Amino acid sequence: MWPFTRSAPKPSRRLAVRQYNAASFAARFSDFKGSNSSADAMLRDNLETLRNRSRDLARNNPHLVRFVSLMQSNIVGHRGFALQVKATNANGGTDRSGNNRIEEAFRLWSRSVTGDGMMSFREASALAVRTWCRDGEVFVEKVRDPKFRDAFALHFIEADQIDHTLNQTNPLTQNQIRMGVEVDKYGAPVAYHALTYHPGDSDWAVSGRRKYRIIPADRMIHVYVKTRPGQTRGEPPMAPVMTDAKMLAGYRDAEITNRRVSAAKMGFFVQREDAGPIAGVADSVGSDGQLEMEVEPGKFSTLPMNTEFRTFDPSGSSTDYAAFEKQIIRSIATGLGPSYTDLAMDLEGVNYSSIRQGALADRDFYRGMQAFFIERFAFKVYETWLDYSMMYGEVGIPLSRFNKFFEGSYFRPRGWSWVDPMKETNAAIKGIENNLTSITQVIADGGRDYEEVFNELRDERAMLKEMGLTPLVAQPDKVGAKPDAVKK
Repeated sequence: MWPFTRSAPKPSRRLAVRQYNAASFAARFSDFKGSNSSADAMLRDNLETLRNRSRDLARNNPHLVRFVSLMQSNIVGHRGFALQVKATNANGGTDRSGNNRIEEAFRLWSRSVTGDGMMSFREASALAVRTWCRDGEVFVEKVRDPKFRDAFALHFIEADQIDHTLNQTNPLTQNQIRMGVEVDKYGAPVAYHALTYHPGDSDWAVSGRRKYRIIPADRMIHVYVKTRPGQTRGEPPMAPVMTDAKMLAGYRDAEITNRRVSAAKMGFFVQREDAGPIAGVADSVGSDGQLEMEVEPGKFSTLPMNTEFRTFDPSGSSTDYAAFEKQIIRSIATGLGPSYTDLAMDLEGVNYSSIRQGALADRDFYRGMQAFFIERFAFKVYETWLDYSMMYGEVGIPLSRFNKFFEGSYFRPRGWSWVDPMKETNAAIKGIENNLTSITQVIADGGRDYEEVFNELRDERAMLKEMGLTPLVAQPDKVGAKPDAVKK
């Protein structure tokens, strides 16, 4: 029997305040807004506003336009996610024939993957990244139709069409519908209630009432970062930096206006006391009866009698504007993920060590995002494609071998060139020589496949030999040797 017969008394509020300064109710914490609402409750009331503001910033704010561009180029790149199939046979050997057939079939399907026929798999991946950067979530319907290659295509749906105002219990299933997503008792998606029109279309106003089509969860790819348990919809990644971005844009606009006004010397005509009417200047009097005069560069004019000119200088521009803007952009970069130097395109004052450290930190961030999009988007697409291609396509491999090839597949994301090729190449060679890394890993870090590289090397050397030319690089068995030490 448990030795305690009653629970320990709860600490008093006063004691809790003494234990945690952050729990204090002192005046300095009066503007500290906390909430015990669930993730869905907070998003339900704010999702549309956050999404619309995020889209506005992604259109008009240069730093957030840059953020979207950085994410697309560093996650997807110019080659996209490359499928690699390394399935093995029962004896442990590589099934080269089957692997090559699946890779080739996927390559052909990847040329046009959307229902409208306008996007390749690389373009669809880039659209998924851009959409997530703006909206915080991506909805892609998996469409089966014989008119598509391998009877499969993708259909992107804007987040607005998954009605965030639809929050109720489904009377037929007793499942909860949270912001248009029907979930079971474990929070797993069961179906998506999609509006048949985009709420922002002009047709929507004419249609009158809301009409839905229900998309089963196994036909929908929903990409978003779950930051809290029980979260059903995605939060725009720009949300933490919207205030800084908007305030900086307003401050910059005011500063530019101030400097423009300061550059255009202006002033007021002041009539001396007890002076009579101003004579001989009828052409210079405005409609309101006030004296006006336009001045051209290099031209001097005589003032009317009994008047004097007093300059208006609204300058007062802060001398720390550049430092202030830099600090705000640093704050924005911190909230988004990429480094300040990358986001602001500011390399002033950097050296090799600092730029290398920044580049490595950036690459770790992008590698994490690459893994996220490969897991939540690329593999979801590939899983359905492989299933359909084996059933309806021309790959010629029975569905019974699905698990073998699916489990033996991975996507290779883009890699990056070295910051200092000489130093990092020598470091890679030393790592290979001392068994600290492999040629395969070094090649993979550059975003390529070792078989692809080895095949290229084989073909190049065969062609050099055929043409009677001598390679000027070390042979594979002489890794790390200098070119002049290689035997010809």
